[in-house]
Amino acid sequence: MSWKFKICAFAALVLIAATELSAQNGVLLPQFANETEASELYSGVRTVRWTAPADELTPPPSVDNSTSAAFPPIFNQIGGSCAQAATIGYMFTYEVNSLLGRSADIPENRFSYLYSWNFINGGRDEGSLSWDGILLSKYSGIMSEADFPVQTSAYSFRWASGYDKYFRAMHYRVKAFEYMDAGSADGVLALKRYLYDGGERGGKGKVAVFSSASIGWKMDDSYDGPSQTGYHSILLGLPVDGAHAMTIVGYDDTVECRFPDKTTRGAFIVVNSWGTFMHDDGRYYLPYRFFEEEQDAKYILSKEVVGIDVEYVEPVLAFSAGVDYTSRDDLSFSVGAAPEAWAESPETVWEVNIARNQGGDYPMQGSGFDSEIEFGFDASPIADEAFAMEDVTWFLGVTRNVRGSEGGSGRVTSFKVYDYRGGEDNPTVHTAVLPEDSGIRSGTNWYALRTAEPETTSASPVEWLKTDGQPVKATFIVRTADGGYAKVRFSEYDRKNGKINLRYVYTSDSHLGH
Repeated sequence: MSWKFKICAFAALVLIAATELSAQNGVLLPQFANETEASELYSGVRTVRWTAPADELTPPPSVDNSTSAAFPPIFNQIGGSCAQAATIGYMFTYEVNSLLGRSADIPENRFSYLYSWNFINGGRDEGSLSWDGILLSKYSGIMSEADFPVQTSAYSFRWASGYDKYFRAMHYRVKAFEYMDAGSADGVLALKRYLYDGGERGGKGKVAVFSSASIGWKMDDSYDGPSQTGYHSILLGLPVDGAHAMTIVGYDDTVECRFPDKTTRGAFIVVNSWGTFMHDDGRYYLPYRFFEEEQDAKYILSKEVVGIDVEYVEPVLAFSAGVDYTSRDDLSFSVGAAPEAWAESPETVWEVNIARNQGGDYPMQGSGFDSEIEFGFDASPIADEAFAMEDVTWFLGVTRNVRGSEGGSGRVTSFKVYDYRGGEDNPTVHTAVLPEDSGIRSGTNWYALRTAEPETTSASPVEWLKTDGQPVKATFIVRTADGGYAKVRFSEYDRKNGKINLRYVYTSDSHLGH
């Protein structure tokens, strides 16, 4: 069983006290523990089973990280994007701002869950894998709301255009994936410690994502019992169907949970992505009891929760790629490099993990939008090897493999390489001279950017052509790499199709013929 979880869309009904909410059916969050090593090997994302430190620190009776300046305002998700809303919109935004000491009150400091959702939803209003958003952020980063285009419909499936936007996104990454089992009294205590200080004395509190069903739950929006955090919505009956992802942002030990069979104390604070009009300003109490006690099999609540460790990254090498194409899920991209100016294909290659046969049968920027787009790809994984190459030639790879109901057509419009070894304010920029025919054909197309001119014969590289575009009839004498010589003559040059006839005779230095 895969440990990834698929969260599907829901249609929230008007909420009144003790009513039921509905959602589309979906696959819930399975167990992680048995697949940790395999997932880390597959993804490169460090995966940690988090446990509380063995110290005697007692967390305070309540914590609410949603009131932190680092936490974004409550929002109403678009379409079936709840996994990305919880993972990127709330958790990633909070963790990055906590790391950098920033406030989420401006769009530059809030991260777009639609950026990740639109790369991984297949061009359909469907649920997504929370893990896929984490994996995307590991290698490509996440774009801020300031850079991501406005999207008010689930059916536009926007992709952003502009190298600078993608370059800014590259700085914000997931460093590690953390998960824990909260399905016991000890597990509840561990999660409380995670929310309080992340397990480090004096550390900043963290937040976590969990999954639950969402059809048939019982919510009381008139809670007036004790609390230190002051919310009035509490979950008193678990849901039985559907699927949804939400974010645990804190806890309150003083909350009194009144069930028909008994009264318990203590609840986690959950933030939902259904807007401020749901629950109490988008928040509700989730009693510890649901984690600590065995539940009837018909009730669905994942007792394993996930968190992330984030980092700020400064890329040293990045590619800009301009593409005009009509059906984006046909395409995937690679970056590469090879030594020597005459190289025709790369020796080292890195496959880009965004725009990788993704997004559905739409133009590059989305349904009803432009077919031309400019991407930014982080090429830092090949930087050390490539920078050591003499007269390096850079390569942009575009692989066309028709997907979906229709095959697209188009071309590469631009290709640049940005070398940031001298700092982000002063990059060295190389611009490719693309061939007249830069069309994207089936299979892998390599577009070269040469940083040095290939060595030529004693003749000028243009002197072998006459003014009518055909080769001169003269014979050229060429010195070969092994010290010999060759006599070369060109004929029947076809520039459009890239063909030319080449006749040559090779001999050693002492036996050059006439």
